Amino acid sequence: MFKPFAWNAWLLSLPFLIIGAIFMALKKDITKRMSDMTGYTAKEKSVTIAASIAPYPFMVATLWIPFTPMLSLLCLGLTLYAAGMTLFAMSLKVIIRTPPNELFSSGPYRFSRNPLYVAATIVFMGICLATANIVLAGYLAIAVILQHFMILAEERICMEKYGREFDGYTKRTPRYLCVQDKTQPKAAGDGGPSL
Repeated sequence: MFKPFAWNAWLLSLPFLIIGAIFMALKKDITKRMSDMTGYTAKEKSVTIAASIAPYPFMVATLWIPFTPMLSLLCLGLTLYAAGMTLFAMSLKVIIRTPPNELFSSGPYRFSRNPLYVAATIVFMGICLATANIVLAGYLAIAVILQHFMILAEERICMEKYGREFDGYTKRTPRYLCVQDKTQPKAAGDGGPSL
């Protein structure tokens, strides 16, 4: 039942991992920019590291987790997965094309301040549904919480770096999807989000 490398969910994790690895290899300057934790507090750094590592155990676990025999869940999961992968690729395209020291604000970044994270979450939700695996779903819930706090730290730094430009962006673009957030990130010392 739980045989590694069989017809398991790693078939879905692998393309996500390969696209991410190719992006990181081709665009080291952008990867460095995205992983810069200058100005983060010790707690923000800890959460950011944990959130950045969180997808890998999930993907490793998919080596042993088979797809569900329930056709409706499998189809729903594969549909979500395809939507997430599309959003992931579109978000990476914007990141690649945006000049250094400019905000990511075109393409999917017009509808979400964090489409890359939204895409990854949708991809992993698709895998959870395609496998009907409650353990993966629980792990994903924890990873999403860590990711949220990492995003708060990133947005605080963006507010300090880009000021009014980022403030305007946060007012017209939701943090995740569809619903505009009531709280806006503030610069350090302004009562903004903190961990």
